Amino acid sequence: MSDKKVILTDKAPIPSSGYSQALRIGDLVVTSGYLGTHPDGSGVVKGGFEAEVRQALDNIVAVLVEAGCAPSDVIRVNVSLTEVNRFAEMDRIFREYFSAPYPTRNTIGVKELWGGAQVGFDVWAMAKK
Repeated sequence: MSDKKVILTDKAPIPSSGYSQALRIGDLVVTSGYLGTHPDGSGVVKGGFEAEVRQALDNIVAVLVEAGCAPSDVIRVNVSLTEVNRFAEMDRIFREYFSAPYPTRNTIGVKELWGGAQVGFDVWAMAKK
């Protein structure tokens, strides 16, 4: 994998432990998981569930842009929710960031996320050549 490129931007939370914001291998970009946390590392945004969803997706978009991608290049999204009954609310906001043809998606309920966050996303994208 000699063409593996580490993606790093200060417009999304900088890794504080052993992971990369994203990796680009050829045309494939795979991000780490992002919560609704401030890019400066000061924790989860205030404002409730909607604010967290938007910040998490803003973090994802910032990393994608640094990797040479846009939301329209995303082929797979994994969503983690601490309250699965908030799926419809998450989906409504999600549709503001992604449009048809929508990426494939997996949504799971989890017991908890770092810092008390309520939602997390990670994505796979195909960068333009």
